Parts: sequence; C-alpha cells; structure tokens
Amino acid sequence: MNARHALLGWLACASVALGSGIAVANTVPGEIVTGTITAINGNMVNIQGQVYPIATDSAAYAAVQTFKPGQLVDVQLNGPAKSSASQAINITLHWGN
Repeated sequence: MNARHALLGWLACASVALGSGIAVANTVPGEIVTGTITAINGNMVNIQGQVYPIATDSAAYAAVQTFKPGQLVDVQLNGPAKSSASQAINITLHWGN
C-alpha cells in the first residue's frame, strides 16, 4: 500500500510540474510596439522618440545591429510599453499595413 501511495504522489507531482511549464510557455512576455527606428545607440533603440533599452542575451540584442534608422519595425518588450523598466527582447521588420 505504501509503494502505491508513493507512486501516485510522484505522478501527481510530475503532472503539476509539467502542466505549469506549459502554462509558462504560452505566456506573452509584453507589448509589441510598431514604429520607425529614429536611432540606435549601443544597447538602446529609439522608436519614434521613445527609447527602449535592449535586453542583453535576447534576440533583439543579437539583431539590432542589422537594422538602421528609417526602417519600420516591430519591437517586442518584456513588459508594458509605458513602463521605464521594459526592455526590447525582439526586433523584426514590420510586414503589411
């Protein structure tokens, strides 16, 4: 009886651990800002007058040097666009309207 309870307890813990990982994977990190690049200065990108720091070890950090002022981009943040603590975590060219 103890082995059976131990096995059921282990299975319950494993399902909770795996289930919570799926929920985290589906969480959207933050807002996406679309705009024209005004300037790129080191680890900062200026989108139409709003400056966003670029998170180190992010896709944005790796890609920012491939962009130039004047390009229309989508910038994904790790928080709200109005928060001064939000950082750019991804930058891609904007496609469509």
